[in-house]
Amino acid sequence: YEEGRYLQAAHLYAALLRSLPTHSEEWYTCQLHRAHCLRLAGSFRSALRLYRRLQQSTLNGADFYALDALVGEALSLRVLGQLRRARQLLEQVLPLYQARNDMEGLVHTLWALGTTLRFAGDFRNAADYLQQALQLHRQYRVGQSIYLYCALGGLSRMRGAVQSSLRYYQQAHKNAIREDNAFGIAYSACGIANAYRIFQNWSMAHHYFAVARIHYEHVGERLSYAYTLWGEAMAYLLQKQWDNAEALLRMAESLFRQTDRRGLLYVLLARLQIEALRSTPLPPELHRDFQQALHWSYRSGYRFESLHLQLLGNLLRLHSEPIPLAVLQRAYQECGSRWLHWIRPTALPINFP
Repeated sequence: YEEGRYLQAAHLYAALLRSLPTHSEEWYTCQLHRAHCLRLAGSFRSALRLYRRLQQSTLNGADFYALDALVGEALSLRVLGQLRRARQLLEQVLPLYQARNDMEGLVHTLWALGTTLRFAGDFRNAADYLQQALQLHRQYRVGQSIYLYCALGGLSRMRGAVQSSLRYYQQAHKNAIREDNAFGIAYSACGIANAYRIFQNWSMAHHYFAVARIHYEHVGERLSYAYTLWGEAMAYLLQKQWDNAEALLRMAESLFRQTDRRGLLYVLLARLQIEALRSTPLPPELHRDFQQALHWSYRSGYRFESLHLQLLGNLLRLHSEPIPLAVLQRAYQECGSRWLHWIRPTALPINFP
């Protein structure tokens, strides 16, 4: 589990459960960790069923197992596109951890709530919750600093503060190396690579994407690995290496179909950008996928992604010739300024998701 080999850990927990007394403290702990492993390995629906069973089998709705299972349920629902329900569950759990003075549970829930709000495009409140979590972590030395820094790094990138994003991810990477956490090393390396991708420092971007891929392959992780493949595809896209970009997008798409439907939006965004830069006629199936993705992103609450889909759809309708990179860059900057006008004027770089 600590090494990030979640599928192997889930199998071991399942085997261990057979030798434990049902509903004993050890049984609950084992079931909870098994659910976490399934979720972290990308088996969200299996994890969701297990989290809900755990809540039903506990006697007191405020006990440790039920609260932690509620947070796990919210994190699973978040990836399955049920952002509103995920947020409701986390807001329900937060005061219960506060009442128990459970700092570790509180930090974890604040992190979960912050990252959920980031998914929903509510960047201001996401930043508030993540900063609260980081402050409590520093004060009480609880929670995973690696993932707090990574969450702040991802949020900073989406707000256009790429230099801050790089610093957060570098701090996370240093902590992960010190703790010899293979999953943390991979996760933070991908964040560093994405920052360098936006800076168009291709050698550093590909170096850190390679670090991330190697560690994900070692631990057998699928979901974050898919996002790494997508990020590297975007780097090749900007260099107009279409074949390399498409090969990685196909690999990412295959993994996303097994894990995270939201990732399919990112694959579609990449393909629309390729069409915009090449200005080849939009294939009928891509136009159909675009309409379906736009509808699903609206319905699921992925406002940030739906804004990007609209942007690229409009550009493709308005231009029959290849769109110069500078035009696409300017469109993204204007898009970012509209999205974040209530925070500060922001010129977002191209390919910043």
